[in-house]
Amino acid sequence: MALSTSSAALLPVYALDLVRRHWAPLLCVYTGGMLLHTLLMRGLVGFTDVNPTLSLAGLGLTLLVTLVTFVVMFQLLRPGLPMVDRELHSEVVRRGKRTGFAERERRVVDGVALAIMPFLVFYGAWGLIKEEYDAYSIGLLNTGGIEAFATPTELGWFGLPLVVAAVAWLLRRVCGHFYESGRNPLLGVLTALFEGIWMFLALFSVGVFISLSHEWIGNRAAWVGVETTLKGAIDGFGLKLNVPQLSAGIVAAITAVWTSLKEGFLGPMLWLTITAVVYRAQVDDHDSLFEERRGGGRVGAAVNLAARLGKVFGRQADSDFRDKFTPLLNAGRFVLGAGPVFYLTFCLYFVFLDMAFSQLNRGLFVLLGPGDFQGELWPWLQPIDFTVDALHMLFRLCLLAAAFEIALRKAEENRVGRHQWHTARHAS
Repeated sequence: MALSTSSAALLPVYALDLVRRHWAPLLCVYTGGMLLHTLLMRGLVGFTDVNPTLSLAGLGLTLLVTLVTFVVMFQLLRPGLPMVDRELHSEVVRRGKRTGFAERERRVVDGVALAIMPFLVFYGAWGLIKEEYDAYSIGLLNTGGIEAFATPTELGWFGLPLVVAAVAWLLRRVCGHFYESGRNPLLGVLTALFEGIWMFLALFSVGVFISLSHEWIGNRAAWVGVETTLKGAIDGFGLKLNVPQLSAGIVAAITAVWTSLKEGFLGPMLWLTITAVVYRAQVDDHDSLFEERRGGGRVGAAVNLAARLGKVFGRQADSDFRDKFTPLLNAGRFVLGAGPVFYLTFCLYFVFLDMAFSQLNRGLFVLLGPGDFQGELWPWLQPIDFTVDALHMLFRLCLLAAAFEIALRKAEENRVGRHQWHTARHAS
């Protein structure tokens, strides 16, 4: 039986209870998703000889497979989340929708369509898209040598990648329009597929453009002069304080602070935002993002200010643009509205979980002991990495689901009377 607590201190207990009850189906889904991901990656490597651009576009499909895997795992946890399950069931009853496979498929497709923006933001900001690209490049190197490895680098940001992204965006709009009208499962899957492809290629093109711009600016004499002057001034001031190479120390300190902030505060928030988007795709109206709420102290005042600014911005934004960003902003606002104590407690558990599995991965190789790398350790690399990653994701998703359930309960307690949920327009 699910815990009825709303205390953040008992979050690990709730998460472990979810692990105990749902570990088998969750691990099966994760294993199937990652197996499909690996097979697709190998197929894309082989398809490079036919068309490098379309092969690169396929990386959007591998990212989509990863996201679908996470969304399905979140949906499997619904029976252990009483409040989430109650609201989702109420939404189905209110709208007279039929339950069964069609309803579950619709929820997964809608969850993917809404969660893809925060998912790609997380994967881009944390370098995971780069890791995906690196795995693709290593596959090219292993199969075709240096010539095949260099193939993706020869693609211009303004060429075929942008053309394919534009075509995928157009197909996404067409499929999305007819999916919303008839709720055809195939059109729903195609909508999510084209969404992933065009967004990945758009991010790829923007990334290449930024990289080229940064390289061009860095080679300008004016920039080099300003950089040299500023560095010399800072180092000169450091010598007066008996601190040599002060500029390098400042850069290292800023990097360390940013890394800690990103991994310890922003990372957990974005993961919890993805969780909220996946679940709230069916139980919240995106337009409610722009409604002011009472309470919350200074945090609530800042959130309401952002809501007012978002309302002005939202009037000018395209509907497709809003469909992506309003769920992300709405979920982020909900997460911050749960209170600083709850959120910082969740961050502590999230970071501790990452540290624990990082040490577990290292400890397993230490346990194997020294030996010949190719003969004794090499065959164990992939099995150990996959097992640790699978267990890490199992515990992480259960922690995220438990945190979202508790955040909903805290929101229920802080409201006067019964809270009212509104059906998401995107899912109508």
